[in-house]
Amino acid sequence: MAISAEQLVADLKGFITPSYPKIDIRATPWEHDPNRLAIFFTDPQFSLIYPYQRWHYLTHLIPVDYQKEHLETSVWFELAPGEIPADLRYPDEELIQSITPDVIRCLNGARFFESLDDVLCPQTPDAERVRCWGDFRHSRPILLGRGFTEGEFFDVFHVLMMQGGFCDCEILYNAVEECRLKAEYWIARSEGRDPFDPHRGA
Repeated sequence: MAISAEQLVADLKGFITPSYPKIDIRATPWEHDPNRLAIFFTDPQFSLIYPYQRWHYLTHLIPVDYQKEHLETSVWFELAPGEIPADLRYPDEELIQSITPDVIRCLNGARFFESLDDVLCPQTPDAERVRCWGDFRHSRPILLGRGFTEGEFFDVFHVLMMQGGFCDCEILYNAVEECRLKAEYWIARSEGRDPFDPHRGA
């Protein structure tokens, strides 16, 4: 059953504002096809992450059944303050797939994954553990220190996102086969303990 744009926005805010309390959501007829809605999600936290990450996080906050019933024909624009849709840059998925083996080879050669593991899950038990903020703020300086350039970040991070690595900790959980952070998680689960949560720091 179709619902009004006003009700749609109200529903979306109910799903999303617990995680993004400052988000602004608008829904208007799409300029290229007035029969479809254009939904604009604008939030200050989006300034730190790629549009593909923004979309990923939003889709996980909105129930799948609701998306199928009310959002299947809509067009989404996930914006940081001051951005317009023309500013958004999305990956060419075929290109990303084609470069993935070489990018992963470069990351392994630079020992990037081991360095990120050292930050999120230090070998010394009493060493300070950093928090994962749902972005790549710990990965970026490691990459710069290993000879990667900021101009290469778009390709590198989209390769990692296509492997399920949408933030620093997810890179280790999803984009590599072995690391201490992942091993620690499953040891805790097997022993009936709550695993360490990198997003909460506990």
